[in-house]
Amino acid sequence: MSFAQNAYLLDAGNTHVKLCEVKNGQLSETKRFEMSAFPWPGLDRNIPVVVSSVLEEEWRVQLEAFFSKVSYIHSGLKLPFKMAYHTPETLGIDRLCNMAGVANNKPQSPKLVIDLGTCIKFDFMDAEQNYLGGSISPGLSLRSKALHTFTAKLPLIPINENAKLIGQSTKESIESGVYLGWTAEIKQLIETYQQLYPTVAVYLTGGDARYFDFEQKSNIFALEHLTLEGILEIYRLNEDSI
Repeated sequence: MSFAQNAYLLDAGNTHVKLCEVKNGQLSETKRFEMSAFPWPGLDRNIPVVVSSVLEEEWRVQLEAFFSKVSYIHSGLKLPFKMAYHTPETLGIDRLCNMAGVANNKPQSPKLVIDLGTCIKFDFMDAEQNYLGGSISPGLSLRSKALHTFTAKLPLIPINENAKLIGQSTKESIESGVYLGWTAEIKQLIETYQQLYPTVAVYLTGGDARYFDFEQKSNIFALEHLTLEGILEIYRLNEDSI
């Protein structure tokens, strides 16, 4: 791709999709849509689209029928870091793109990306740019839904970021366990990484990052569109081959 031209970057989830247009090599305004409300009529089918997600077959066919060129991000492409993950073929594309998005930040420092969405995903890169892996656990909504789905009587309770430590009703107890347990897990894991790697730079992203108060600590940064930035970085490295 010549960066004098445009491209669309597409990051699709289970029900929503983020769409961003690249102009002169830079990300422009990012918009979020429900899959069913994707703005096909307003898009230029001659602009190439780069996709970071594994799409449902029906949506993939529609995408490839509409655009003249569709490219998919995968672990076999050139990456701005060294892959030390044991099963790169199973690595989520969002995790791959997130690491690509921070690879060139603070090049001599280890980096930790925390993606707070449907799942809590921790991904770590050492100071030599080796991506080692991380962890995956249930996110906020999954925790609440699991309590409701896999028990006989517990209700489905909305997330309450002002949850009390000591819940004095079933509702308050679920709010406490879901939100404060989620927060405690994240904070403890960050502290563990910081103890092992004192110079680690920590990056937060994902839709639920807004719920997490990281108290503006040194070396912790919020990056709203990190996955899209990673898509662009990988595409830059592979523009002649995909």
